[in-house]
Amino acid sequence: MSIRSNLLLKHKWMTSLLFWLTVGVLFSLYRALLNPDEAQPVIWYKHSSYLITLHLVWGALTIPYLKALQKVYYEKGLVRAILLTAAVGLVHSLATVLLYFIVAYVIPFATTFDVKKYVAGVEINIVSSFFISWLTAVVIFIVWFGWSGLQEKERQAKLNAELQAQLVQTQLQMLRMQLNPHFIFNTFNTISMLVRANKNEEATDMLAKLAELLRVSLYKKETQLIPLQAELEYCRHYLDIEMVRFKDRLKVTFEVDPDSEKKLVPSMILQPLIENAFKHGLMNSLDAAPLLKIESKEEGEELCISIKNTGKLKPLNENGSSIGVHNVRERLKLHYGDKAHFTLEQQNGLVVASIKIAYEQV
Repeated sequence: MSIRSNLLLKHKWMTSLLFWLTVGVLFSLYRALLNPDEAQPVIWYKHSSYLITLHLVWGALTIPYLKALQKVYYEKGLVRAILLTAAVGLVHSLATVLLYFIVAYVIPFATTFDVKKYVAGVEINIVSSFFISWLTAVVIFIVWFGWSGLQEKERQAKLNAELQAQLVQTQLQMLRMQLNPHFIFNTFNTISMLVRANKNEEATDMLAKLAELLRVSLYKKETQLIPLQAELEYCRHYLDIEMVRFKDRLKVTFEVDPDSEKKLVPSMILQPLIENAFKHGLMNSLDAAPLLKIESKEEGEELCISIKNTGKLKPLNENGSSIGVHNVRERLKLHYGDKAHFTLEQQNGLVVASIKIAYEQV
Protein backbone atom coordinates (compact mmCIF):
# COMPACT_ATOMS: atom_id res chain seq x y z
CA MET A 1 0.00 0.00 0.00
CA SER A 2 1.37 3.41 -0.99
CA ILE A 3 2.11 6.28 1.41
CA ARG A 4 -0.72 8.29 -0.17
CA SER A 5 -3.20 5.46 0.47
CA ASN A 6 -2.06 5.19 4.08
CA LEU A 7 -2.61 8.92 4.61
CA LEU A 8 -6.09 8.73 3.12
CA LEU A 9 -7.02 5.83 5.39
CA LYS A 10 -5.55 7.52 8.44
CA HIS A 11 -7.63 10.67 7.86
CA LYS A 12 -10.65 8.92 6.37
CA TRP A 13 -13.29 11.25 7.86
CA MET A 14 -11.55 14.36 6.57
CA THR A 15 -10.99 12.68 3.22
CA SER A 16 -14.66 11.76 2.92
CA LEU A 17 -15.90 15.24 3.84
CA LEU A 18 -13.45 17.02 1.54
CA PHE A 19 -14.27 14.69 -1.35
CA TRP A 20 -18.02 15.22 -1.08
CA LEU A 21 -17.58 18.95 -0.47
CA THR A 22 -15.65 19.14 -3.74
CA VAL A 23 -18.37 17.16 -5.53
CA GLY A 24 -21.01 19.47 -4.07
CA VAL A 25 -19.21 22.61 -5.22
CA LEU A 26 -18.67 21.22 -8.73
CA PHE A 27 -22.30 20.11 -8.96
CA SER A 28 -23.47 23.56 -7.86
CA LEU A 29 -21.32 25.20 -10.54
CA TYR A 30 -22.69 22.79 -13.13
CA ARG A 31 -26.29 23.53 -12.18
CA ALA A 32 -25.68 27.28 -12.14
CA LEU A 33 -23.60 27.64 -15.29
CA LEU A 34 -24.46 24.77 -17.61
CA ASN A 35 -28.01 23.88 -16.67
CA PRO A 36 -29.80 27.14 -15.86
CA ASP A 37 -33.30 26.04 -16.90
CA GLU A 38 -35.02 24.97 -13.69
CA ALA A 39 -38.67 24.13 -13.25
CA GLN A 40 -38.63 26.20 -10.08
CA PRO A 41 -36.85 29.61 -10.13
CA VAL A 42 -34.05 29.75 -7.54
CA ILE A 43 -31.44 32.15 -6.25
CA TRP A 44 -28.28 30.25 -7.21
CA TYR A 45 -25.81 31.50 -4.66
CA LYS A 46 -28.30 30.51 -1.94
CA HIS A 47 -29.31 27.27 -3.67
CA SER A 48 -25.64 26.23 -3.63
CA SER A 49 -25.77 26.08 0.17
CA TYR A 50 -28.43 23.37 -0.11
CA LEU A 51 -26.55 21.37 -2.74
CA ILE A 52 -23.29 21.50 -0.79
CA THR A 53 -25.04 20.56 2.45
CA LEU A 54 -26.72 17.67 0.68
CA HIS A 55 -23.38 16.30 -0.50
CA LEU A 56 -21.86 16.74 2.96
CA VAL A 57 -24.52 14.33 4.21
CA TRP A 58 -22.85 11.74 1.97
CA GLY A 59 -19.55 12.78 3.53
CA ALA A 60 -20.97 11.88 6.94
CA LEU A 61 -22.66 8.67 5.73
CA THR A 62 -19.85 7.21 3.63
CA ILE A 63 -17.49 6.02 6.40
CA PRO A 64 -20.18 4.31 8.56
CA TYR A 65 -21.66 2.85 5.37
CA LEU A 66 -18.31 1.39 4.27
CA LYS A 67 -17.63 -0.07 7.73
CA ALA A 68 -21.07 -1.68 7.85
CA LEU A 69 -20.73 -2.82 4.23
CA GLN A 70 -17.43 -4.56 4.90
CA LYS A 71 -18.85 -6.41 7.91
CA VAL A 72 -22.18 -7.34 6.28
CA TYR A 73 -20.67 -8.41 2.94
CA TYR A 74 -18.07 -10.77 4.42
CA GLU A 75 -20.27 -12.14 7.21
CA LYS A 76 -23.77 -12.15 5.68
CA GLY A 77 -23.19 -12.17 1.93
CA LEU A 78 -24.08 -10.16 -1.16
CA VAL A 79 -27.85 -10.10 -0.61
CA ARG A 80 -27.54 -8.46 2.80
CA ALA A 81 -25.05 -5.98 1.34
CA ILE A 82 -27.58 -5.01 -1.36
CA LEU A 83 -30.27 -4.54 1.30
CA LEU A 84 -27.86 -2.37 3.28
CA THR A 85 -27.22 -0.29 0.16
CA ALA A 86 -30.98 0.22 -0.29
CA ALA A 87 -31.31 1.21 3.38
CA VAL A 88 -28.52 3.78 3.06
CA GLY A 89 -30.18 5.16 -0.06
CA LEU A 90 -33.44 5.52 1.87
CA VAL A 91 -31.70 7.27 4.77
CA HIS A 92 -30.08 9.73 2.39
CA SER A 93 -33.33 10.38 0.53
CA LEU A 94 -35.06 11.17 3.84
CA ALA A 95 -32.18 13.49 4.71
CA THR A 96 -32.50 15.09 1.28
CA VAL A 97 -36.17 15.92 1.78
CA LEU A 98 -35.64 17.15 5.33
CA LEU A 99 -32.62 19.28 4.41
CA TYR A 100 -34.43 20.84 1.48
CA PHE A 101 -37.24 21.88 3.80
CA ILE A 102 -34.91 23.28 6.49
CA VAL A 103 -32.50 25.09 4.19
CA ALA A 104 -35.25 26.46 1.93
CA TYR A 105 -37.08 27.73 5.00
CA VAL A 106 -34.02 29.25 6.73
CA ILE A 107 -32.29 30.46 3.56
CA PRO A 108 -35.13 31.15 1.11
CA PHE A 109 -33.47 30.29 -2.17
CA ALA A 110 -36.59 29.17 -4.04
CA THR A 111 -38.70 32.14 -5.11
CA THR A 112 -41.86 30.04 -5.31
CA PHE A 113 -41.23 27.71 -2.33
CA ASP A 114 -44.49 26.88 -0.51
CA VAL A 115 -44.16 25.10 2.83
CA LYS A 116 -47.68 23.65 2.84
CA LYS A 117 -47.40 22.23 -0.68
CA TYR A 118 -43.99 20.76 0.10
CA VAL A 119 -45.20 19.02 3.26
CA ALA A 120 -48.31 17.73 1.47
CA GLY A 121 -46.17 16.14 -1.26
CA VAL A 122 -43.42 14.83 1.03
CA GLU A 123 -44.03 11.16 0.02
CA ILE A 124 -43.56 12.00 -3.65
CA ASN A 125 -40.41 13.95 -2.85
CA ILE A 126 -38.97 11.01 -0.91
CA VAL A 127 -39.69 8.56 -3.74
CA SER A 128 -38.26 10.88 -6.38
CA SER A 129 -35.05 11.46 -4.43
CA PHE A 130 -34.66 7.80 -3.41
CA PHE A 131 -33.53 6.67 -6.86
CA ILE A 132 -30.65 9.16 -7.00
CA SER A 133 -29.65 8.39 -3.40
CA TRP A 134 -29.79 4.64 -3.98
CA LEU A 135 -27.84 4.95 -7.24
CA THR A 136 -25.15 6.92 -5.43
CA ALA A 137 -24.98 4.22 -2.74
CA VAL A 138 -24.60 1.58 -5.47
CA VAL A 139 -21.73 3.54 -7.03
CA ILE A 140 -20.03 3.72 -3.62
CA PHE A 141 -20.54 -0.05 -3.26
CA ILE A 142 -18.99 -0.76 -6.67
CA VAL A 143 -16.00 1.49 -5.96
CA TRP A 144 -15.52 -0.14 -2.54
CA PHE A 145 -15.80 -3.63 -4.05
CA GLY A 146 -13.13 -2.85 -6.66
CA TRP A 147 -10.87 -1.21 -4.10
CA SER A 148 -11.23 -4.17 -1.70
CA GLY A 149 -10.35 -6.58 -4.50
CA LEU A 150 -7.19 -4.64 -5.34
CA GLN A 151 -6.23 -4.47 -1.66
CA GLU A 152 -6.77 -8.21 -1.24
CA LYS A 153 -4.63 -8.98 -4.27
CA GLU A 154 -1.90 -6.70 -2.94
CA ARG A 155 -2.10 -8.30 0.50
CA GLN A 156 -2.00 -11.82 -0.98
CA ALA A 157 0.96 -10.94 -3.19
CA LYS A 158 2.82 -9.54 -0.19
CA LEU A 159 1.96 -12.62 1.89
CA ASN A 160 3.14 -14.98 -0.86
CA ALA A 161 6.41 -13.04 -1.11
CA GLU A 162 6.91 -13.34 2.65
CA LEU A 163 6.09 -17.06 2.56
CA GLN A 164 8.55 -17.62 -0.27
CA ALA A 165 11.24 -15.74 1.60
CA GLN A 166 10.52 -17.78 4.72
CA LEU A 167 10.74 -21.02 2.73
CA VAL A 168 14.06 -20.09 1.17
CA GLN A 169 15.42 -19.06 4.57
CA THR A 170 14.26 -22.37 6.07
CA GLN A 171 15.87 -24.37 3.27
CA LEU A 172 19.16 -22.53 3.72
CA GLN A 173 18.98 -23.09 7.46
CA MET A 174 18.27 -26.79 6.87
CA LEU A 175 21.28 -27.12 4.58
CA ARG A 176 23.50 -25.41 7.15
CA MET A 177 22.33 -27.85 9.83
CA GLN A 178 22.79 -30.85 7.55
CA LEU A 179 26.17 -29.73 6.27
CA ASN A 180 27.58 -28.43 9.55
CA PRO A 181 30.95 -30.01 10.42
CA HIS A 182 29.66 -31.95 13.43
CA PHE A 183 26.87 -33.64 11.50
CA ILE A 184 29.12 -34.57 8.58
CA PHE A 185 31.95 -35.66 10.90
CA ASN A 186 29.67 -37.85 13.04
CA THR A 187 28.05 -39.47 10.04
CA PHE A 188 31.28 -40.26 8.23
CA ASN A 189 32.92 -41.34 11.49
CA THR A 190 30.11 -43.87 11.95
CA ILE A 191 30.59 -45.07 8.36
CA SER A 192 34.34 -45.40 8.99
CA MET A 193 33.74 -47.47 12.14
CA LEU A 194 31.39 -49.76 10.23
CA VAL A 195 33.98 -50.30 7.51
CA ARG A 196 36.71 -51.09 10.07
CA ALA A 197 34.37 -53.61 11.66
CA ASN A 198 33.91 -55.22 8.24
CA LYS A 199 30.25 -54.21 8.25
CA ASN A 200 30.50 -53.05 4.69
CA GLU A 201 26.84 -53.59 3.89
CA GLU A 202 25.75 -51.41 6.80
CA ALA A 203 28.32 -48.76 5.88
CA THR A 204 27.11 -48.73 2.28
CA ASP A 205 23.53 -48.50 3.47
CA MET A 206 24.28 -45.53 5.72
CA LEU A 207 26.21 -43.76 2.97
CA ALA A 208 23.22 -44.25 0.63
CA LYS A 209 20.89 -42.82 3.27
CA LEU A 210 23.11 -39.77 3.69
CA ALA A 211 23.19 -39.27 -0.08
CA GLU A 212 19.40 -39.59 -0.26
CA LEU A 213 18.94 -37.05 2.55
CA LEU A 214 21.19 -34.53 0.84
CA ARG A 215 19.57 -35.19 -2.54
CA VAL A 216 16.10 -34.49 -1.15
CA SER A 217 17.38 -31.34 0.57
CA LEU A 218 19.07 -29.96 -2.51
CA TYR A 219 16.48 -30.83 -5.14
CA LYS A 220 13.24 -30.60 -3.23
CA LYS A 221 10.80 -28.34 -5.07
CA GLU A 222 10.16 -24.95 -3.49
CA THR A 223 6.50 -25.69 -2.81
CA GLN A 224 4.79 -23.88 0.03
CA LEU A 225 2.44 -26.73 1.00
CA ILE A 226 3.17 -30.44 0.59
CA PRO A 227 1.36 -33.62 1.74
CA LEU A 228 2.21 -34.68 5.28
CA GLN A 229 3.29 -38.01 3.84
CA ALA A 230 6.13 -36.33 1.91
CA GLU A 231 7.17 -34.32 4.97
CA LEU A 232 7.29 -37.48 7.11
CA GLU A 233 9.27 -39.30 4.43
CA TYR A 234 11.95 -36.63 4.57
CA CYS A 235 12.03 -36.91 8.38
CA ARG A 236 12.45 -40.68 8.10
CA HIS A 237 15.58 -40.19 5.93
CA TYR A 238 17.08 -38.03 8.66
CA LEU A 239 16.10 -40.46 11.43
CA ASP A 240 17.47 -43.46 9.50
CA ILE A 241 20.96 -42.00 9.84
CA GLU A 242 20.50 -41.23 13.52
CA MET A 243 19.21 -44.75 14.17
CA VAL A 244 22.37 -46.24 12.64
CA ARG A 245 24.52 -43.96 14.79
CA PHE A 246 22.75 -44.66 18.07
CA LYS A 247 21.67 -48.24 17.34
CA ASP A 248 19.55 -49.67 20.18
CA ARG A 249 20.04 -46.67 22.45
CA LEU A 250 17.32 -44.70 20.69
CA LYS A 251 13.71 -45.73 20.14
CA VAL A 252 11.78 -44.01 17.36
CA THR A 253 8.09 -44.65 16.75
CA PHE A 254 5.55 -43.28 14.29
CA GLU A 255 1.82 -43.25 15.00
CA VAL A 256 0.35 -41.73 11.85
CA ASP A 257 -3.31 -41.80 10.89
CA PRO A 258 -3.32 -42.79 7.18
CA ASP A 259 -5.97 -40.17 6.38
CA SER A 260 -3.85 -37.44 7.93
CA GLU A 261 -1.01 -38.16 5.48
CA LYS A 262 -3.11 -36.67 2.67
CA LYS A 263 -3.36 -33.29 4.37
CA LEU A 264 -1.16 -30.41 3.31
CA VAL A 265 1.40 -28.89 5.66
CA PRO A 266 4.07 -26.20 5.21
CA SER A 267 7.17 -27.70 3.64
CA MET A 268 10.02 -28.46 6.09
CA ILE A 269 7.90 -27.68 9.15
CA LEU A 270 8.76 -30.83 11.18
CA GLN A 271 12.50 -31.36 10.65
CA PRO A 272 13.53 -28.30 12.72
CA LEU A 273 11.49 -29.70 15.63
CA ILE A 274 13.15 -33.12 15.32
CA GLU A 275 16.58 -31.44 15.15
CA ASN A 276 15.61 -29.46 18.24
CA ALA A 277 14.57 -32.68 20.03
CA PHE A 278 17.99 -34.24 19.39
CA LYS A 279 19.96 -31.15 20.31
CA HIS A 280 18.18 -30.26 23.56
CA GLY A 281 16.79 -33.60 24.75
CA LEU A 282 17.81 -36.91 23.22
CA MET A 283 21.57 -36.24 23.08
CA ASN A 284 21.53 -35.70 26.85
CA SER A 285 19.52 -38.85 27.61
CA LEU A 286 21.28 -41.62 25.66
CA ASP A 287 21.98 -43.60 28.84
CA ALA A 288 18.27 -43.77 29.64
CA ALA A 289 17.04 -45.33 26.34
CA PRO A 290 15.49 -42.11 25.06
CA LEU A 291 12.26 -42.08 23.09
CA LEU A 292 11.25 -40.05 20.04
CA LYS A 293 7.61 -40.37 19.04
CA ILE A 294 5.95 -38.71 16.05
CA GLU A 295 2.15 -38.68 15.89
CA SER A 296 -0.44 -37.28 13.52
CA LYS A 297 -4.23 -37.49 13.63
CA GLU A 298 -7.38 -35.57 12.87
CA GLU A 299 -9.40 -33.87 15.60
CA GLY A 300 -12.56 -32.38 14.19
CA GLU A 301 -11.56 -29.83 11.56
CA GLU A 302 -7.91 -29.76 12.61
CA LEU A 303 -4.80 -31.73 11.76
CA CYS A 304 -2.82 -32.44 14.92
CA ILE A 305 0.87 -33.31 14.78
CA SER A 306 3.03 -33.91 17.82
CA ILE A 307 6.71 -34.69 18.33
CA LYS A 308 7.50 -36.15 21.74
CA ASN A 309 10.99 -36.75 23.06
CA THR A 310 12.69 -37.71 26.27
CA GLY A 311 14.14 -34.65 27.98
CA LYS A 312 13.45 -31.64 30.12
CA LEU A 313 12.04 -28.43 28.74
CA LYS A 314 14.44 -25.54 29.26
CA PRO A 315 13.35 -21.90 29.73
CA LEU A 316 15.13 -21.01 26.47
CA ASN A 317 12.93 -23.39 24.47
CA GLU A 318 9.83 -22.54 26.46
CA ASN A 319 10.12 -18.91 25.46
CA GLY A 320 10.51 -19.87 21.82
CA SER A 321 14.02 -18.43 21.53
CA SER A 322 15.29 -21.47 19.62
CA ILE A 323 15.84 -20.63 15.94
CA GLY A 324 13.96 -23.75 14.82
CA VAL A 325 11.00 -23.15 17.14
CA HIS A 326 10.83 -19.47 16.21
CA ASN A 327 10.90 -20.39 12.52
CA VAL A 328 8.03 -22.87 12.94
CA ARG A 329 5.90 -20.30 14.78
CA GLU A 330 6.50 -17.60 12.17
CA ARG A 331 5.73 -19.86 9.20
CA LEU A 332 2.51 -21.13 10.79
CA LYS A 333 1.48 -17.54 11.47
CA LEU A 334 2.16 -16.49 7.89
CA HIS A 335 0.33 -19.47 6.39
CA TYR A 336 -2.72 -19.68 8.65
CA GLY A 337 -2.88 -16.61 10.90
CA ASP A 338 -4.85 -17.46 14.05
CA LYS A 339 -6.06 -20.76 12.55
CA ALA A 340 -2.84 -22.55 13.49
CA HIS A 341 -1.39 -23.13 16.94
CA PHE A 342 2.02 -24.28 18.14
CA THR A 343 2.82 -25.31 21.70
CA LEU A 344 5.93 -26.60 23.43
CA GLU A 345 5.41 -28.13 26.87
CA GLN A 346 6.46 -30.78 29.37
CA GLN A 347 4.17 -33.81 29.71
CA ASN A 348 4.87 -36.91 31.81
CA GLY A 349 8.65 -36.68 31.46
CA LEU A 350 8.52 -35.88 27.75
CA VAL A 351 8.96 -32.64 25.85
CA VAL A 352 5.98 -32.31 23.50
CA ALA A 353 5.95 -30.02 20.47
CA SER A 354 2.41 -29.82 19.05
CA ILE A 355 1.09 -28.28 15.85
CA LYS A 356 -2.61 -27.83 15.15
CA ILE A 357 -3.67 -26.41 11.80
CA ALA A 358 -6.79 -26.12 9.69
CA TYR A 359 -5.84 -28.74 7.14
CA GLU A 360 -6.12 -28.76 3.35
CA GLN A 361 -6.52 -31.94 1.33
CA VAL A 362 -4.71 -32.80 -1.88
